[in-house]
Amino acid sequence: MNALREGLRTLRVLTVPTTPPVLMYHFFGEPPATGDPLRLFVGKDELAAQLDDLRARGWRPLDLDGYLAALAGAPTPRRSFLLTIDDGHESVVDVAAPMLAAAGVPSVLFVCPGLLGDRARWSEHYPDEPLAGVERIGSLPAQGMELGVHGLDHTRLAAVDAEVRRTQTADARALLQTLTGVDARSFAYPFGTHDADARRAVADAGFEVAFAVAREAGRFGRDRVYVRRGDPLLLFRFKLTAGYRILSRTAGRVPRLRHWARTVIGAARAVLPGRPR
Repeated sequence: MNALREGLRTLRVLTVPTTPPVLMYHFFGEPPATGDPLRLFVGKDELAAQLDDLRARGWRPLDLDGYLAALAGAPTPRRSFLLTIDDGHESVVDVAAPMLAAAGVPSVLFVCPGLLGDRARWSEHYPDEPLAGVERIGSLPAQGMELGVHGLDHTRLAAVDAEVRRTQTADARALLQTLTGVDARSFAYPFGTHDADARRAVADAGFEVAFAVAREAGRFGRDRVYVRRGDPLLLFRFKLTAGYRILSRTAGRVPRLRHWARTVIGAARAVLPGRPR
């Protein structure tokens, strides 16, 4: 009850989102034999169903230029969205990129330049998952997938010193340009966490926008909608609403409410129709 009261107090100071929602994906295809505890592997059929549903309900995909224009106040269709992907898993190249290109959906892929061709060694649950190499990552912009930076090596940026912030932002951006020729315009915080110093470092590094997860903090802390394996279509639709984004932002600010929100969403995932089998 105390967590709910805290959440309601936070809710009073939150504004209704007016910018397009930003979808956040990670891995694609079938999960590994070791399991998928965080439900990061969105299957081919799931992704196809989500893209079909977006198109059928009149949602229009934005590229990063369109999203930045919306941030600047340019007129944008009410049902528009930006699709983003974190980490640069090989399944992005093998599964997501061709499907998104075929559907005419541009996207932004956030990679760790210091780990291209390596493994997701930062992850407790997926340390052996392969990351695409430089050549494969460099081929993606031609398919409509813009490259952004996800830190140099997926190090958390909250509560770190200035040298770490510089290495994970400015140095990472420079390395990506050296490796791929891409002058990255956008940044995504590893693990979604950031603070004022991190946001300032991202801005100073020359990025035009930065994305988190639930925590909204202006141009350099845009919130995103987490898409997980097994999300029923009705839940996927709800995640695109202003109501869900307000709930997500509120939960992001109130730790105890965050657990309550996850419980509610988990229960909805279990009972809503359209859950992939």
